[in-house]
Amino acid sequence: MKKLLLLVTLVAVLVPLFAVSAGAQEVKKALSDYVLVPGSAPVMAIPFKPSPDKSKPPSYCKPCLFYTGDLNSSSSEANGLFNAAGGALGSSGSAYVYGAFTVPKGKTWTITGLFINTLSNASAVDSTVTWDIRKGVTSGSGGTDVKSGKGSDTWKTTGRSAFGLTEYTNGVAVKPSVKLKGGSKGTTYWMNVLTSCLTSTCTEGSSGLFYESDQESQPGINQYGPNMPWDDSFFNSATFGYTWVLTNGSSGPCGGIGCDQFSMGAEGKQ
Repeated sequence: MKKLLLLVTLVAVLVPLFAVSAGAQEVKKALSDYVLVPGSAPVMAIPFKPSPDKSKPPSYCKPCLFYTGDLNSSSSEANGLFNAAGGALGSSGSAYVYGAFTVPKGKTWTITGLFINTLSNASAVDSTVTWDIRKGVTSGSGGTDVKSGKGSDTWKTTGRSAFGLTEYTNGVAVKPSVKLKGGSKGTTYWMNVLTSCLTSTCTEGSSGLFYESDQESQPGINQYGPNMPWDDSFFNSATFGYTWVLTNGSSGPCGGIGCDQFSMGAEGKQ
């Protein structure tokens, strides 16, 4: 069933978005255009567990501050949300997924790298990637930009796949490093690493698909570090006409299937 839904969704992605790049006046598209699996209200298949997994961090997260965990392709809640500039969105199109993470109270984290996991049909992407860290994000508002920048993109396979797409880790060094404080109660921030498919380096060009993998287990599979916020990720895209909307729930861009948390992490010191 998931494979069939994926095929329908991919057609919806490619056809309307090519129309946008050709000069169509209507920009806002159906929610199913940029999620892997449209659906109804979510039913969590895996019960909540309050303690984080004690697994070792991924080899590419060193020194590792946190990793939310792997995509579980066997879960009924497995999904992905479009997060890229270019590719199937056209040369002027973009869509952003911002995942939430919390610096624990009394702690100061020095961020030296950010990464996300992405389901894609492209074996190579543009050599430069942008990153962004924000705070105070709410529905309808992007809050305050703490720091943003760009750097060399690392695009390496994770060994996982889903929905006919290969999963890649998309990582970037944060230079100069960014200090984030947890304060007296812990402070939540939001991060984005934006895949770019705008040059000939990107193997799929205008057919490029880039879905940030969700993470639907509590604790996450191979999670490292503290539990991160649940149901507090946001989608922002002028291309689709959506301004800072929560990704989860039946009214969210993922149509009620998954997108409660995304597979992502940060490197640094505390």
